[in-house]
Amino acid sequence: MSQEQPAPRPQRSRPWWRVLTGPDGPVPGERASLTYYTLLIASLFLLVLGLIMVFSVQSVTVAAQGGNAYAAFARYLVIALVGLAAMFAASRASVPLLKRLTLPVLGASMALQCLVFVPGASRCAGGNCNWVAVPLIGTAQPSEFIKLGLALYTGWVVVRHGGRFGSVRSTLLMLAPAAVAIMLVMGGGDLGTVVIMVMLMAGALWMAGLGRGWFLVLGGVGLVGFAGGTMLSANRRARIMAWLNPEGSDPLDVGYQPLHGRYAMGTGGWGGVGPGSSRQKWGYLTQADSDYVFAVLGEELGLVGTVVVIVLFAVVGWCCARIIRRSNDLYVSVVTGGIMAWIVGQALVNMSVVVGLLPVLGREDPLLGLPLPLISAGGSSLIFVLLAIGVLLSFARQEPGAPEAFAARVGAMRRSLSVVTSRRRNRA
Repeated sequence: MSQEQPAPRPQRSRPWWRVLTGPDGPVPGERASLTYYTLLIASLFLLVLGLIMVFSVQSVTVAAQGGNAYAAFARYLVIALVGLAAMFAASRASVPLLKRLTLPVLGASMALQCLVFVPGASRCAGGNCNWVAVPLIGTAQPSEFIKLGLALYTGWVVVRHGGRFGSVRSTLLMLAPAAVAIMLVMGGGDLGTVVIMVMLMAGALWMAGLGRGWFLVLGGVGLVGFAGGTMLSANRRARIMAWLNPEGSDPLDVGYQPLHGRYAMGTGGWGGVGPGSSRQKWGYLTQADSDYVFAVLGEELGLVGTVVVIVLFAVVGWCCARIIRRSNDLYVSVVTGGIMAWIVGQALVNMSVVVGLLPVLGREDPLLGLPLPLISAGGSSLIFVLLAIGVLLSFARQEPGAPEAFAARVGAMRRSLSVVTSRRRNRA
C-alpha cells in the first residue's frame, strides 16, 4: 500500500509593498520608464501647487508691505526655473560622474556653511544664523546644499568600502563628515534642519545595511543630543509645553502660530474657501508662504487639496522605493534612501507640525520651522530639492531596461518626424 504524499505547502504571496514597488530587475512587458515619468509628473505637480500657493500668499503679504507682489513672484519664478534647469542637468548625469562630484559637492557645501560664522557674511532671523549673503541675489541657506552632499557622500563611502562596511573604521569615516556638518548647522541654531539631516543619514545607512547595534548606539546618541538641544533652550521648552497643552498655552506667544494654523485647517473644511480666499494669510500666519503654507493650502483647497499633496509625496516615496528595488547598484540604493528620507521625511514633519502632531522645534523663533519641499517659498530649499529630484531621475533613467526603453522611444519619435517631414516635402 503506497503512502500518501503530503500536500505541497501553498506559496506565500509577496508582501504588499514588494508588489507595489515591483520585482527586481526588468520584467518582460513592464514599462521600464514608469519610475522616471511618474516621479517627474508628481514633482512637477507639487511645484505647480507650490507656485500657486506662494503667489496666493505673496499677493497679500508683499502688497501689505508696500511692495510689488508681481515682481516678487517673478523673482521666485526665476528661482524655480533655475531649479528646473538644475534638475534637468542632474537627470542627465551618469552614476560615475555623480561619484566624482561627491567630494567637491560635500566640501563646497561645508565651506559655505562655515560662512555663517563670519561677521558680515551671515544673516540671522529669529536666532537662526544659517543664511549667508549672496551679491545680487540676496541670501542663501548652505545647509540645504549640505543635505545633498551628505546623501552623495554616504553612497560613495559605502561603495568604496564594499564588504568591509559596518566595521568601526568605515562607519566612523562615514559619520565624521556628517557629525561635522551637523555641528556646523547646529551652531547656527537650526535644530529642525539637524533633525532632517539625521533622518537623511538614517535612511542612507539603513539602505547601506548598517547593523542594528550601530543604529541603537547612534540612535541613543541622537536622542541625547536632541534632548540637550531642546532643553537648553527656554523657547523650545515653552513650545513643547504649548504642544502638550495647547489650550493652556499663550495664544499671543508660543501658541499663536500653531493656533492660527489649526484655524486655517478647520476653516477649509472639505472643499476649501477657494483659491486666493484664505483669511489667515492676512497677517495672522506670519510665515504663511513658507513654513505654514500647508495651512493656507488646507484653508483654500480644503481636505481635498491636502490629500492630493499627501498622495503626491507618497508617489515620490513610491518612486524612490521602486528605484531601490530595481537598481543593481548599491550606490544608487544608498543615495536614493537618503534623498527619500530627506524629501518625504521633511514633508511629513512639516505637515505634522501644521496639524499639531509635532511641536515647532525648528529654530529659536517660534514663528520659524521647516519648509514644505517644493511648495513652501524658499529659494535655497527649492533649488536643492529639485536638484536632488534630478539625481533620482538620473537613477530612474538608468534602471535595468530603462536605457533601452528611452532609446526605443527616441527612435520612434525620430521616425515619426521623418515621415511627417517627407510628406510635407512631397506636398510642396
